[in-house]
Amino acid sequence: MKPFLKAVAEDIYRRFGDNLSRTAVVFPGKRAGLFMNQYLTECAGHPLWAPSYITISELFAQLSPLTIEAPIRQVCTLHRIFNNHTHRAEPLDDFYYWGELMLADFDDIDKNRVEADRLFVNLADIKAINSRFDYLTDEQKEVLERFFGNFRTEEQRSALKERFIELWQVMGSIYKEMRHTLQAQGLAYEGMQYRDAIEHFDPAALTYDHYIVVGFNVLNKVESKLFDHLKESGKALFYWDYDHYYYDNPMHEAGEFVRENIARYGN
Repeated sequence: MKPFLKAVAEDIYRRFGDNLSRTAVVFPGKRAGLFMNQYLTECAGHPLWAPSYITISELFAQLSPLTIEAPIRQVCTLHRIFNNHTHRAEPLDDFYYWGELMLADFDDIDKNRVEADRLFVNLADIKAINSRFDYLTDEQKEVLERFFGNFRTEEQRSALKERFIELWQVMGSIYKEMRHTLQAQGLAYEGMQYRDAIEHFDPAALTYDHYIVVGFNVLNKVESKLFDHLKESGKALFYWDYDHYYYDNPMHEAGEFVRENIARYGN
């Protein structure tokens, strides 16, 4: 069976020929570019002007003026904000692990373009679930009500639950101040940078003539939106690596995301 990247290289060479200097090939990671270069050279049979190989992270970085802050400094900044909002003097050594988890949550919030105000609802207002989480099914709302309702029962409250309630009620403020503090310095964590690139997208920032998007599968919200912009620009081609066994069977969940991607972006 022909390797996926070789098939992609043959199609790219058939379309664009030797001069790929104005073409960017976008991969999920870096390693695939080494193989693509080899396959393109084999197709040409001689040296050629190779395309630029960039990762999805590098593409987002090109589209946003924000620079990703060093992870250690991110946690230190979050530690200061956390102590201010919780009125605690949590030692940095104790906070570091939890700080990384909080940053991972903030990263998910931004990469999936979640409205933080709707996410961090006040536990005291259990009825807010019905109005603020209208996109959930009735079953999902019921699970949330049981979860949050458990924290509202006085006799069931423990020190751990009290700490959870205390933190949850200021989490939205911590998230907002963290973003504001970094942005004021031209900095960001990864999800924040991705979201900024999408919310302030400028088509003029797409400086290559062609964008070849290769080998993606499950997309988060910001990636989907970026690919929408690339498609609308008329500059993009999308190549998906999948097995027909899963793709051709609509009942097989392993092919669900590829089917959605091909329907949305073409193949």
